[in-house]
Amino acid sequence: MDILAPMDAVGDVSQESGPDDVEIVSLRGEHDLGTLPEVRKAFEAAAGDEKALVIDLSAATFVDSSILGAVLDARRVAGETGRGFAVACDGAAEPVRRVLEVTGLAEELPVHPTRNAALSALAAAPPT
Repeated sequence: MDILAPMDAVGDVSQESGPDDVEIVSLRGEHDLGTLPEVRKAFEAAAGDEKALVIDLSAATFVDSSILGAVLDARRVAGETGRGFAVACDGAAEPVRRVLEVTGLAEELPVHPTRNAALSALAAAPPT
């Protein structure tokens, strides 16, 4: 149980097609074990489209370790299938950005400051 997240935490997950064969999954609000099934479902649906994936955390206000694990799983799947992967998290999502920095995931993923920067990074460096 994560004592930092309210028990009634609610988050929204949306998926949309972006430019140049990119799927974008956006998380808004608070995400923890309660929203994990919906988050994983969106990541899996995007992977099923065989497009590059951008996970946009800019509107997320909280993510716990289960959500970070799902993000890492999505990156692994993208790598295994030769698709691009990027994460966007702007300054508006300060608590989420800080968690990514403290855990070292900001560099490992890598995390871009905006959705457009993540899309540009995918366009500039297609998967190998």
